[in-house]
Amino acid sequence: MMGRFLLLIVLCVALAVLRAVIVAAVALAVLTLIVSFITRPKQTLVFLGTLALSALTVAQPLACIVALGLVGAAIVVSQRRRETALRRCPDAPN
Repeated sequence: MMGRFLLLIVLCVALAVLRAVIVAAVALAVLTLIVSFITRPKQTLVFLGTLALSALTVAQPLACIVALGLVGAAIVVSQRRRETALRRCPDAPN
């Protein structure tokens, strides 16, 4: 009986240590994300967007297809606006 009780105590301590390690890893990841957002905001946003789209692909494939279509349409529209602006004023900085 005492052996099982000690085993239970050891397992509880091991789970507590595992929980502390996981919390520390999550805190480190959040801190790293904040620092990278301060130093390189564009690359961080691209990373977060890619991460969100990959999670969306696994969870809802149809929603991912719609989201990719909307992103593609936004890219095409912005490129056309940029080309029209360059035709109107070719001396403007890019």
